[in-house]
Amino acid sequence: MTVVETIEGSGSKLVEDDDCATRWGNEGLHVLSTPSILGSMEKVCVDLMAPKLEPGEMTVGVDVQLAHLAPTPKGDTVTFEVVMRRDGRTIDVEFVATDSRGTVVSKGTHKRAIINKDRFLAKLAAMA
Repeated sequence: MTVVETIEGSGSKLVEDDDCATRWGNEGLHVLSTPSILGSMEKVCVDLMAPKLEPGEMTVGVDVQLAHLAPTPKGDTVTFEVVMRRDGRTIDVEFVATDSRGTVVSKGTHKRAIINKDRFLAKLAAMA
C-alpha cells in the first residue's frame, strides 16, 4: 500500500449509562461495553475524515479487529487515539483507547471505505 495521507487525532468520551454493558444484557456491569468502544472509535474516524472528503462522499466501516483489555467504570473518561492512513478510497486505522488513569482499555485496527453517499442510499432504498 502506498500511503497518500496520514491523519492523526483523538476524541474523548465520558462513560454514561447508554455506553455500559448493562445495555447489552450484562446486568450489574456498569462498565464501558465493547459495542460502545467500537462506536466511539468510529465517531472519531468520521469526524477526522469529514473535512478531507469531497462533497457527496462519506466513509463506512468495512472491517475491525478490536481487543477489549480492561474494564472502565461508568463516570470515567476514555480517550481514543487514532492514526489513519488513506490510500485512495481506503483508510486503514490503528487505534488505542485509554482511561483517565492511562490504562489501555482497548486497541485494534479498523478499515474504512470512502463511498458516494447518494449511490449508497439509493442501493439501500432498492433493498426495502
